Amino acid sequence: MKVKIPREFKVGATPAKVYFQKNLSPDEGFNGTFNKRTGRLCIDSELIGAKRDKTFGHELSEVIKENYDLDISEHTMTTIANGWLEFLYELGIEFIWDDIPTC
Repeated sequence: MKVKIPREFKVGATPAKVYFQKNLSPDEGFNGTFNKRTGRLCIDSELIGAKRDKTFGHELSEVIKENYDLDISEHTMTTIANGWLEFLYELGIEFIWDDIPTC
């Protein structure tokens, strides 16, 4: 089953807008970022496949962390995100990124 990544979503009261960002990894040192002030969730535009999906999963965890004021480490967020993505892959779910703009 194919699932389109939305341009915008909310977790509780925390909104997020999803973008690809050129040169994010080399310039910032991260594959993805979530800015809680602006609500921008950015993924490095050069990422593809599972690396891109796992980065999105981690940044989605950042949105959840912000909304619920969780005290959770970066490592733990990555581990949880990777686990649920593996579960989704086993269900045959594939992310579609066609509508995500590049900033």
